[in-house]
Amino acid sequence: MENMNRAFMYGESVFTTMRMVDGVLLDWGYHFERLQKGVEFVYGPFTDGPDWVVHFKNRLEAVCQKETGDKVIRLTVFREQARGLLRSSLISYMDLKVHCSGTSLDETRLGDKMFKLRTCPAPTRPHWWPSYLKAGNYLETILSQKKYLKEGDDDVLFLSPTDTVLESSVANIFIVRHDKLFTAPPGPNVLEGIMRKKVIDVATEFFLDFIESEATMDQILKADAVFGSNSVRGLFLVDQIDDYAITYTEDFLNKFKKLKNRVFE
Repeated sequence: MENMNRAFMYGESVFTTMRMVDGVLLDWGYHFERLQKGVEFVYGPFTDGPDWVVHFKNRLEAVCQKETGDKVIRLTVFREQARGLLRSSLISYMDLKVHCSGTSLDETRLGDKMFKLRTCPAPTRPHWWPSYLKAGNYLETILSQKKYLKEGDDDVLFLSPTDTVLESSVANIFIVRHDKLFTAPPGPNVLEGIMRKKVIDVATEFFLDFIESEATMDQILKADAVFGSNSVRGLFLVDQIDDYAITYTEDFLNKFKKLKNRVFE
């Protein structure tokens, strides 16, 4: 069973989560590119030569074709291994196991609900952790939520040791100030999110400028807008951070709606 496999129990897996609409995976090219880099980093190099990438993609697509309709798809790649042994030698990509799980899409996750975030220290990762690696270990996040979330909160907002804003447990975070868009640069504690990339690609269509820069808590509390992005929900506004409420003008709400629709094209 999936939940009894060491790959899932101890985070020894690489995965991505996508939306499927009418049987079609949204942004599949972006998701595969990131997944392929993560798989190669954790389990490679492989013995199959450069063509392994094409064959691996075909294999993943075949697995996903078993799902239909509107769903949330989690595609996980792992290697069965003996206790305490992560890697013993070079392997073929065919030695990797693939699991695809599809769950019904909760339409309430796609609505206009705004999030309330609670700040907390980010889990510590080594400096060499790739920003594209999405690995299946959520224990630190679960413990952070258990320790810091209060009644009414939706998620934690991770802060660096210098109290700059990184990301939430489920989303990249964007800040708008004076019609300029800011987000933390990718790194060990900031994932290269798929929706993050799509927002960045169109940022200057909606804002005067886009800047990759970590924001301090003082700066975020002076922001005109704060929003998150992930591949399932898309974009969502944040209306409270700790005990500070964020209000929005009608003009910005209209702009945000257009941006949200744009990145879901």
